[in-house]
Amino acid sequence: MRVAVVIPCYNVQDHLRAALHTVLHQSAHDLDIVCVDDGSTDGTSVVLSEMAALHPQKIRIHSQANLGAAAARNQGMKLTTGDYVQFLDADDLLLPDKIEAQVRLAEQQGLPDVVVGDFEQVMPNGLLLPALAEYDRPWMGVIKTRMGTTSANLWKRTALGAVGGWREDLRSSQDYDLLFRLLKNDARIAWDRRIATQVLKRASGSISQSSVSANWDRYLELRIAIKDHLTRMDPVRFTEEIDALRQYIFMALRIVAAEDLPKAKRLYDSAIGRGFRPQVGRAITERYALLHNLLGFGTAERLLRSLNRPRPQDL
Repeated sequence: MRVAVVIPCYNVQDHLRAALHTVLHQSAHDLDIVCVDDGSTDGTSVVLSEMAALHPQKIRIHSQANLGAAAARNQGMKLTTGDYVQFLDADDLLLPDKIEAQVRLAEQQGLPDVVVGDFEQVMPNGLLLPALAEYDRPWMGVIKTRMGTTSANLWKRTALGAVGGWREDLRSSQDYDLLFRLLKNDARIAWDRRIATQVLKRASGSISQSSVSANWDRYLELRIAIKDHLTRMDPVRFTEEIDALRQYIFMALRIVAAEDLPKAKRLYDSAIGRGFRPQVGRAITERYALLHNLLGFGTAERLLRSLNRPRPQDL
């Protein structure tokens, strides 16, 4: 089976060779590889030219103005052929049998719409953190951000086309927005329970990076949309997922409240509503939960900040 490999590239001159080598050394040989240079301003184009010259029968290059990772992936799909698509961010790495093993799994399981793969996060300090999926529970996997990631998964081309591909207006939550739309469209999922991908967590310079506040806005937008969808579908069947969503939305709103309490309060009232009880844990103390349950979200947040505000004599 032919697999398209689409690599969006934006200012990744220090990582690109390693990523391409892991594609060139895949045990799967029927690959259609295209690198989309998304308006890089460093030496990315030079590295791409050198690698394409060394492997002219395997690597093709497309250059475009900087439009973002999602646009680069969509363009890469248009330029390639293959029943499945391996998207590879240019600072990620694939184990040698990653694509072959996932194609074999897809064939064994009736050609699902997504093969979800586990992966390993490579932190800036070199620490390796495994990221395992919420196996056999796709909705909970999307809610908890435990359903693989862009490079770790294998995506069926026709399924992507049926939901319009990647949303080009997003600068974060792109893969989980796509997974949400696929699940809404009754996508079938297979689970690759191996770590076959390394995902580099860069402190800066990512192709999809934007402001922290905007990222939290998109995080909330996606989970509120999932909650609304599951509530419309079957609130009884999805009780556990909806309860989990309310907790995740609540935790995100506490972060938003630190900068914009009125906004957080409005979203709380519309997305969570009455009767909610936060779960006590590492991030929620019993004192805060008591304040919340007695006084409500907005009053609890204001009171907590007044209690934590330094007194003049402490400054």
